[in-house]
Amino acid sequence: MKGTAVMDETPMEARGSPLDFDVLVEGEQAALLRLARRLVWDGEEARDLVQSALADAYEKRHTLRDAKAGPGWLRRILVSRAMGHLRRRRVWNVVREVLDLGPAPQPSPEERFAGAERWRAFGRALRTLPAQQATAFSLRYLEGLDLDAIADAMNIGRGTVRIHLYRALRKLKAADALQLQGDTP
Repeated sequence: MKGTAVMDETPMEARGSPLDFDVLVEGEQAALLRLARRLVWDGEEARDLVQSALADAYEKRHTLRDAKAGPGWLRRILVSRAMGHLRRRRVWNVVREVLDLGPAPQPSPEERFAGAERWRAFGRALRTLPAQQATAFSLRYLEGLDLDAIADAMNIGRGTVRIHLYRALRKLKAADALQLQGDTP
């Protein structure tokens, strides 16, 4: 199937290049947590999703054929878990944490209030999107992944990603919660 990791039931040790699962997790854990936070908009739920995705990955680690595909493989497992979680929950929690963008100049109280209001409106509008549209949007515009990486992570075709992004952007612009200019898929 196009867009999926190449899986093989032969143990990695029997093929040569062994997967050092601990090194893979150590290198990707922060990125996975950041991605999960942007997908579910809740820190505790994000940590739970990352833990369960890593547990799944650990159980299936012997099936990964190429150790270099490990980061994408972990991201795909996490996105799959998050999609299931969002489908079951159906409505996202109110945004509790803001993107961790590092230190910024201190805005005036009026600017802070206006920014917080815009962010809350954005969060409300994003929570109204179907799970696949919200996931595609988060992966593209909040995580900065390209279309192929999103297709791989969501296990869907590149054209389907473009459709989800187009529909998400159209709905968010209609809700006037997001003022994107230029780069559309």
